[in-house]
Amino acid sequence: MPDLPSDPKIPSLIIKGSERGFDAGSPVITLSRYRARLGRAPKGNRYEQVMGSENPEQEIAALSGEEIYGILRENEFREAAELLQCASLEQVQSVADFSLWSGDRPAPARFAEWIEMMAELPYEKVGAWLRGLDVELVTLLIRKAARIYDLSLEEAPEESDGLFYPTPDRMFVLDILGYSLATPDDPDGDPHGSENSANALIRVLDNLYRDDLNFARRILVGAKAELDSELEETAYRWRQGRLADQGFVDSVEALEIYRELDPAAVKVGESDPDAPSRSQSESDPVLLHAPTALATQMKEASSRFVAALGQITKNSEVDEIHFGLVSLANRVLSADRIDPADERAGSVALERMLMTLDIAVEFLGRDSAGALDDDRAVLAVRTVPVVRLFRLGVSLIGKVRRLARTWQQKGPFAALGDLDLIEEPDATIFDGLLRVRPAYSRLLDNPASAGDRSFSSLADIARASAAIQRIAAAQAMLIGLGVRAEHLLPEALNGSTPTERVDIDAGVLARTALVLLLLAQDSGDKESDSVFRPLTDEEVSRFQSLGALRKDGAKREADDGAPIPIRGPAGASASDVETRALAILRRAIPGGLNAAAERVAERWVTSLSPLETTLRIERNVHPR
Repeated sequence: MPDLPSDPKIPSLIIKGSERGFDAGSPVITLSRYRARLGRAPKGNRYEQVMGSENPEQEIAALSGEEIYGILRENEFREAAELLQCASLEQVQSVADFSLWSGDRPAPARFAEWIEMMAELPYEKVGAWLRGLDVELVTLLIRKAARIYDLSLEEAPEESDGLFYPTPDRMFVLDILGYSLATPDDPDGDPHGSENSANALIRVLDNLYRDDLNFARRILVGAKAELDSELEETAYRWRQGRLADQGFVDSVEALEIYRELDPAAVKVGESDPDAPSRSQSESDPVLLHAPTALATQMKEASSRFVAALGQITKNSEVDEIHFGLVSLANRVLSADRIDPADERAGSVALERMLMTLDIAVEFLGRDSAGALDDDRAVLAVRTVPVVRLFRLGVSLIGKVRRLARTWQQKGPFAALGDLDLIEEPDATIFDGLLRVRPAYSRLLDNPASAGDRSFSSLADIARASAAIQRIAAAQAMLIGLGVRAEHLLPEALNGSTPTERVDIDAGVLARTALVLLLLAQDSGDKESDSVFRPLTDEEVSRFQSLGALRKDGAKREADDGAPIPIRGPAGASASDVETRALAILRRAIPGGLNAAAERVAERWVTSLSPLETTLRIERNVHPR
């Protein structure tokens, strides 16, 4: 059985510090180096702001491709395309990098938006755009919507599956079906293509021929000869290279930010904020690309880190911290393999990043009494590099995950791989802790709710640790009740109910063991002579007739930090059977886990009346 501290360090640090915090309304300092970029979080309709300005062309020229893409996604894509028409070819390619891909694959449903938008452009603009995009991407735009017939090599079929388009030079016939509109989010979208996008592609090809006949021919020759897989691989490599130039780091290299460290090794004041800053060349790609979602999170989040940053007034320090913050944000997105075009996933990842920084700030910002000191928290942000702060937060959360994994692998019933025994709601909580990026179950909140979120405080870590202690206490108490792993092997439970092993948890086993032990007491037998096994129907009936158990069914609740006392023999509401059950459980409680065991014992005793699920021998099957 793995060692579990009776009073883990992290839980003991918490609650005082988490009762205080920075004012969520503390200002965020705008940064001289990043003011333009981080100040561009969406406010109202950015499209109207840009296009309604005195000089929209100048406004657009100052935007990054990601920012233009964000504006387009906030509006009806085709209606906002006027903005894109004013963009440079480099900006158009950047927008295409964000908008035409889903992960490492092109997204045909997004191709349709582009083609329908391009169909409205003047022919000169169509030609310029298509020449400015990667030739492999342009080829895919055509291949994903059409079958190409080279009339010098073959004849076109007599009937079209879509719309026939004979090219103006009479060298090709295209059977244009349009783009499949099925997506992961909408698998029922039209899988056979869209007639609108088919007509739009015909207009685009007409305009391309009108602008540059030779280029149009080369594209169709290549589209006829190449394989989709080769085109996708090459186009993806070009795209990833451009994203790397903008600050998106290689995902393997970026994983360094999740390498854990010893929390005790991180000290407030370990670096000098007045020392010369790290290399911050204006051409450094990590400076050139601050994720738009980062600005949104910093403006909207109720964050200790952001609030502490808002108290720093020295420009050189602010610039240095934000250099680290932008670098960290891009590494988080890369390490988590989040596609830059996936705005929602990027926003969630950056929110988790800020919450992880909050935990580190809270940990370092505690005074000698364990309460959060605002001045000390600000000093922590000033004097500990951002990436190191993040790794500290990751390490504190990682302690809980490591504890959960240790228990999963080395608990007393770990050998039963198909039987984890954890009761709800602790099972849901435990599953979240085992994820690669541990999640905090909202079932631990007060009031509890469904779903999960990122860890955001030391109090969250404490509550999750307490849940693991309850799981540990429950299984240790099962050992004290005489339950052993060999009793739970499939052959040992053959012919008993529940028949599905997923329905067997610690509560089922505890009630079974308690009934056997209480019946042994009632018969004058020694408890030590009772061997754990499924119950017969006759034994269940005898137990139910032993005496009146408490009928009100009330199950008292308390915060994790306030243990529920087990009612003693003098408890007015405890029947004789209940009192005896509590006495048995007390003897089974392992040392060091008293508080957690009290919660478990309360739950098990209240489930004796009415008697909830136990292991039972099926009718007509004799006990072994």
